[in-house]
Amino acid sequence: MKAELHIPDLPEVPVALSPLHPPLDDQQRRTPLSWPVRTRERVVGYLPLMLMVGLALGTWLIAKNTPGLLAPSGPAVVKHEADYTLDQFDLQRFDPAGALKVEIQGEHMQHFPDDDIMEVEQIRVVTTEPDGRRMIATALHGRARGDSSEVWLDGQGQVVSEAPGELPIRMNGEHLHAFPKLRQLDSKYMVIVRQGDSEFNADGLEYDDNTRLLTLHGNVHALMQSALRKSVASKSAAQK
Repeated sequence: MKAELHIPDLPEVPVALSPLHPPLDDQQRRTPLSWPVRTRERVVGYLPLMLMVGLALGTWLIAKNTPGLLAPSGPAVVKHEADYTLDQFDLQRFDPAGALKVEIQGEHMQHFPDDDIMEVEQIRVVTTEPDGRRMIATALHGRARGDSSEVWLDGQGQVVSEAPGELPIRMNGEHLHAFPKLRQLDSKYMVIVRQGDSEFNADGLEYDDNTRLLTLHGNVHALMQSALRKSVASKSAAQK
């Protein structure tokens, strides 16, 4: 059995759509826009571009006037400025066995990190060996590397080499260059060397405390006592 449903026909309703803005008549089409209106429309059209250009220009000006912002990136340059100072200090260095090797003392010290140099007023450096040998260096002003490998002595510099059973050797000069760890000394300036009553004057020297060998350079003037003269002569004969 079939069921049928009949829907009556609906009446047709006419629908008309009108534009949002009324159409322009011929008179309005022929009338040109005034220049203020045209100018305003152009400004509004270019406003986003003008804002972007202004923002870029302002960013560039800020970066240009900010110190270091436009500088090329690279490692920082360490200035020659002291990072710390000490008064009445005593710096000691020990060997792996715990024995005292090098001791640096002074009235005032400044440390410069760019070259790891200590500048010391009234410097005193002492090196000690297990067999009792010592080297004592003093000066009015001195410079020393942070690891105590090199010491420069300026102003009334003196280095005294002491060994058990021997007369100490005293080396004086205005500019002495010492290597405490190597127990060596040199100078390219006038020096005076004394041992007992003997005295040597020279234009420079090299000294190795390990061998007790002293080499004098330039014009050398010597005043030797008899005992030391025999000792020097015997060493020279042995080297030949």
